[in-house]
Formats: sequence, C-alpha cells, structure tokens
Amino acid sequence: MSRLLFAVFLLLHGGGVFSGRSEADASEAEISRVDAGDVALLPPTTVLYAELTDPKALVSLIFDHPLRQKIEALPPYQTAIQSAGYKSFLFGRAMVETQLQMSWREAVEALFANRVTVAFDVTTNSPVAIIHGKDAASMKLFGEKVLEFAKLGANADQIRESEYRGVPVFKIQNALYGISDDRMIITNQPDLGRAVIDRMLDQGASLLDNPRFDSAWQTRPADALAWAFADVEVLRASAGKPFEDQINNPVLELLVGGIQSALANSPYATATFRGNAEAVSLALATPFKADWVPEYREYYFGVDATGRGPAIPEADGTLFAMSTYRDFSEMWLRAGDLFNADINDGFAQADANLSTLFAGRDFGEDILGSFESEVAVVATRQDFSQQLPRPTLELPALGAVFKLKQPEKMTRELRRIFQSLIGFLNVVGAMNGQNQLELDMEKLEQKAELVTSSFVPETDQEESTEAELIFNFSPSIGFAGDRFVVASSASLARELVQAKLEGLTATADNTNGILHADVLQQVLSDNREQLVSQNMLEDGNSREEAEAVIDLLVQVVGYFESMSIRLTPSGDLLETELQVRVAP
Repeated sequence: MSRLLFAVFLLLHGGGVFSGRSEADASEAEISRVDAGDVALLPPTTVLYAELTDPKALVSLIFDHPLRQKIEALPPYQTAIQSAGYKSFLFGRAMVETQLQMSWREAVEALFANRVTVAFDVTTNSPVAIIHGKDAASMKLFGEKVLEFAKLGANADQIRESEYRGVPVFKIQNALYGISDDRMIITNQPDLGRAVIDRMLDQGASLLDNPRFDSAWQTRPADALAWAFADVEVLRASAGKPFEDQINNPVLELLVGGIQSALANSPYATATFRGNAEAVSLALATPFKADWVPEYREYYFGVDATGRGPAIPEADGTLFAMSTYRDFSEMWLRAGDLFNADINDGFAQADANLSTLFAGRDFGEDILGSFESEVAVVATRQDFSQQLPRPTLELPALGAVFKLKQPEKMTRELRRIFQSLIGFLNVVGAMNGQNQLELDMEKLEQKAELVTSSFVPETDQEESTEAELIFNFSPSIGFAGDRFVVASSASLARELVQAKLEGLTATADNTNGILHADVLQQVLSDNREQLVSQNMLEDGNSREEAEAVIDLLVQVVGYFESMSIRLTPSGDLLETELQVRVAP
C-alpha cells in the first residue's frame, strides 16, 4: 500500500499551469441521477463519500495561485529546495516523466482529468477510491507504471496479478487496484472491489438509491471544487447515539451545543469546498428543523430558531469582531439539563460566590437575565505609542456590547456593582502587593456615560516602557440608552458606547465572526521584540534565527486579508462556513 501511495504522491507533486473552470464546465457539474458516473459504482451501504469534483481546477488553484510565487520566494522555501531530499524528489519526478513519456503537467492532467472519488462502505468496513482519468489508454499506462515501480521494491515477490470479469487486478501488499476503461479502482477489500466492478459492468443498486444521499446530492452546488457526504443516520446508530450525550464543557456547549442537537436528528451532513484566487471556503451543512432543538437548548437558537446576532459597532483597529445570539441566562439556569453533576457543582459554587459579589442578587436570573440575548464582541489593537507606562507585551483590548431589557433600572444597579467589584479587587490586590485601581466617571453626549478604572503605577513605574502586563488593562463599563458595554480598556469602552449603530445592517446569521489579518500583523509587529526573546528562550535559537522566524510569521500573516466564520439556520438547512480571504 505504501508504494502505491508513493507512486500517486510522485504524480501529484509538481508544477504546471492548468486551465480554470469554464461556465460550461460549471453547468455540467450539476450531474443528474442518470449521468452521476462514479457515484453509481458505489454500494448503497456507503456511509462516507468525498469527491474532487473538478480536480484540474483544484490543482490549478494550488499551483497557479498568486500566493505560490510569494511562498516560493520565502527563505525557508529556498533553503528546502536546496536540500538533498528535494533533489532526490526532483530526480524521481524526472524518472516518472521519462517512464510515462509525458511532462509533469500532462501526467497530472491525464490522471485526474475527471473526478476523484473516495468512499467508505459500512458492510465491508473498507474504503475504496476511484480515479476517473482522461481515457482508457492513459489509465492503462498509469496502471502499468505503478506496477513497475512496485516491482522495484523489496517485496516484489508479494505482488499478485489476476483478472475479474475481464478487468486486470493487481495486489501490492494489502492494496488492490484494477484498471477498467478510464478508471482506476483502489481498495484493500476484494469484495468491495468486485462490487464496484460489477456495477460498472451491470449497473444495479447503488449509493444513489440511498434516499439520504439522493437528497444530499440534489443540494450539491455547481461551483464546488470538492464535495463530501456523511450518512449521519447510519453512523449515529452504529456509534450508540453519540450526539445525545452531554458535552460537559460550558465553552464547547456555547460553541456547538445547538449543532449537536441538530446532528442528533439529522439524516446526513455535507461539506463543500470552494475556491478562487481571492478566497477559499469550507461549508458544512445539515438538514435542520427548529423542533429538533430541545427546550433546554433554546438558549442557542432562540424561539423557532429565529435568534440572530446584532449589528457590530465599528471601532478603529478592529482585530476581531463577532456577532452572536446566545441567551446566557437561560443556559445558566438550564445547567442541570446540560451538564453532569461535577460541572453543576461548579455552577452552584460560582452562583453562590457571584450572588455574594452582586449583593445577594441571583446571578443567572437577575444579572444575566437583565440582558437581551444578542451580543457583539470586539477586539482591537491598542496603541501605546503615546502612553506611559507602556507594557512590555501589548495585548489587544476586548469589549462586549449588550442590550439591557430595563435600562432605567439596570444602569444604576450595574454601575454600583462595577464600583463594588473594583473595590473588592483593590482589597485583594492590596493583600498581595499589587497595583491599585483608580475609579473615574465620565459623562458623554446624549446622556451616555462611562465608569472607568485604571491601574495606578508606582513612582518608579510612571515612565516605564517595560511595564507589567496589567497596564494593558483599564477595566471599564459604559451606558448609552439600552446599550451596555463592558471592556478591558477605557478607550475601547468609549468607542463602543459612542459608536453609531444607525445604518449598520444586522447579521442574518446566528453567529458571525471575522479576524482581520492586517491588524493581526500590526499586533505581532508591536510585540516583535517580546516574541523574539520568547523564541530564543523556548527554542534555543540565536537572536538572528529568532528574528528570522518572527519576521517570517509577520510576513506570511500579511499575505491574507481575513478569516471569517458564520453559523446560519436558514429554512431547512443549518450551515457553518469558514472562509479565508487572500490579500489583494
């Protein structure tokens, strides 16, 4: 098996220019049940299916992408191609080209001219791959050359050649492959290989007769470069209903609790990979109905799954922004249904401590319950160029924007609670010899207000440019009508309180987040000296080596524009999409 994979590896790794996907190609990708091709060769008991829908376009995306030239210009890449291992690889590639009597581009284009399919059959408990090549002559040539390479190995005496229904079949250690017309079939289970060949010659029942796959197949987008299917109903039954178990991690529960409830009922799930020169994306989707979500997880999607995140206030130097719908109060109060006894003991202890801190008010019902379920989170780069003391490590500021259900009542209450909290922190800090926090209040336009705090530096710290980590923080809260802001810095709290929401479009997603690479690059540059020192200590590099590593990291981050994620229940579908955009 290893030699067969090595032969395929040699064929895959190389340069070349391939044509992109035309509009005609895209329309042809909407394959009907009649001309579904390789899908019709798989048994109905296939539970996992993945395909490279347009291999040539995918290879072109990898090798012809503008990023390729930038990556090849990087010093580590230049060093790698001078290595003995890479030179041996080049020798092997040249040998393959000589044996095939075609260029590297021609070889890869011929081998992957059509679709590449990988599947897993639950009956035989085995995988199978179908490579749909250019034509019968090309695939016959590839099959012969794979066999010749295998015969050069140490276990050449273990190679077996046979035939099944006129199709030549070869066994190389645990792998079997056969060549039939313009397809190469690879598996480790003879029964599965024979079943594929039987369908190739006789047709018969196939994966398309699985109603769950048929439903998923109808949703397969025409612009997918790769697409995958999982028969969740079968996998769920064979695994003992894993999606009905408690997650027992509050953070993971907030992130994926609703998705788990969907998968506990969904018949299937799909994955779609798209890409072009500007961006690549991976979308995971599953059928979805609001009544699949149990009452104790209504906090996640809202009533009838209508919960959506709010508009995100704009702030200078935004590194990360997220808009989401989560009813934190409902989750806290439903902890008994969501978590096991150990986690709930922790919740009970936290609730008792927080109730004391909040003057006897119940944290879940009275405090968290005073907020609406929509929340926006913003992280921004902090500029310490005009600020002293200046911390050695400059961390981003983090803030959250909530909407109060009863602003007239809760503004005074939250202000008092925050002041009490700062007093409590000062008492604890004094006992441990830490810097004290100084409170201040600021009235803004249109009846907005801030309550800020800042660490008071010692006399010898006032002009320091290598101050402690705590000087990144000036914990603050702000109020503007029904808007409540809590932030790690006074400047970010001020921005979020004063930000104009009029004209901003609320998201259509349950959760929507974005990370801006240009700001991340600035944050890394701000902390270059600290990162270099840390690299020297942890990896034992010299200063020059450490600087090269950090500068390379900063440079590569600059190649990208953003990374975003969204979670959207829409109609009868729940979709999660991750997208990475490349800098222009």
